[in-house]
Amino acid sequence: MSDEESGPADLSFEDVRRSFYYGDHADMQFKYLARMTDAGAADAIAEVLAAVGETLDTGDLDRLREAVYRAQVAGYLPSEPVAPATEIPFTPLPGSLASLRLALISAGGVYRVDDDPMGPDGPSQQDSLVLITEFLRGTPTLSTIPVDTPNEQLTARHPGYDARSAQRDPSAVFPLDHLRDLAGQGRVQLADEHYGFTGATSQRRLEKQVAPRWAEHMAAREVDVVFLVAT
Repeated sequence: MSDEESGPADLSFEDVRRSFYYGDHADMQFKYLARMTDAGAADAIAEVLAAVGETLDTGDLDRLREAVYRAQVAGYLPSEPVAPATEIPFTPLPGSLASLRLALISAGGVYRVDDDPMGPDGPSQQDSLVLITEFLRGTPTLSTIPVDTPNEQLTARHPGYDARSAQRDPSAVFPLDHLRDLAGQGRVQLADEHYGFTGATSQRRLEKQVAPRWAEHMAAREVDVVFLVAT
């Protein structure tokens, strides 16, 4: 039988699970499958599919959510113990949060829909997945988001996680709504500006060049404390 008659080469299970990590089946919700062993990935997929079947019968999403969560935890757990950090910068708060001006900054790639940091023709979320290398080499850009910006005017783009969830609900990575509620109760004071950037970026440039300028920018606006949301 010729190669043409035999069709495309079969993929091994390892090929399939690895293809979820920036491969032919790239999916940021399930990219952790590439980190797992074949046996571990098979068990995780079997549990998720069993939960899908139950959800189709019952309409109850709780078991499905729990199955996906357990698979993610298993996929991202380090294979070896991680040495604890020995040098952690620490600055104690000078007062209670209620007396300090707080700014929110998210590494989830959040920005206003009318202020795309990559320009009016910036890539879509799906397009950004194939640009991961360019993101990781680039200089991060800080997006400014006024405190009264409604969620409907926010969106997100990020090559390292499925930002479609943040597009549907920006509060998942940019909980400004919740902070406004706390401010209304007098539990925090909010700065006039809040910020977003894409955490998948040149970490060296972020640490050495960009972050110090951002800190100066916020200090000039009398920000006392920053709430950083990672992804």
